[in-house]
Amino acid sequence: MDKEQLRAVTAQLAQPSGEKGTEIAGKMNDTNALITERAIAALAPQAGEFIVELGPGNGALSRGLVQAIGPRGRYLGIEVAWDMVPVAEKALRGAGDAQVDVHAGDCHDASVEDASINGLFAVNVLYFVDDLDALLGRIRPWFQPGGRCIFGIRPAKTLEALKFHEFGYHIRPVAEIEDALCTHGFAEVDSTEYDDGEGRLGDITFPNGTIIIKATAG
Repeated sequence: MDKEQLRAVTAQLAQPSGEKGTEIAGKMNDTNALITERAIAALAPQAGEFIVELGPGNGALSRGLVQAIGPRGRYLGIEVAWDMVPVAEKALRGAGDAQVDVHAGDCHDASVEDASINGLFAVNVLYFVDDLDALLGRIRPWFQPGGRCIFGIRPAKTLEALKFHEFGYHIRPVAEIEDALCTHGFAEVDSTEYDDGEGRLGDITFPNGTIIIKATAG
């Protein structure tokens, strides 16, 4: 895969659009199934809860979560890729009886009441966040006391091998993310890393892995 092809893939990973974006989103489901499963397991959604997801993509990997929160639950997806919004709405509204909404835009223009959510998770999203403090400052007031915040990311060695950082990916040390969470009033901050062997993207072989960062709103 040459540099221009990698640049195009990187752009679609950040914001899938058009026919190519639909194709990429489907492939991302295969690649992200395990990391999303681990993130949702760490979140441990319960019946009746209000859960926010940053970057649901086409929504397919969050169907089980919607089923878990049940008819008294509420799910809000916040998705910057406008082409993915109607696809995610269809997938998730058909998954169960929870109230499902998908906001087209980012968290800074989403309307969420303070102290209203039980949990929030985001998988492979922090790479595209220019200002981590601004993100955490925006979402922190949304949490009820004891609410859970989960971020799923890839290890730095994975991203460096894929060379995504050459096209604007932010590769942050786990300690930096943990410190930022603490600064913004989260407690019980912890991370778990998994070795997932080798992965492939085109002709690139890379060391694959998962890091799940968990925090609790005080």
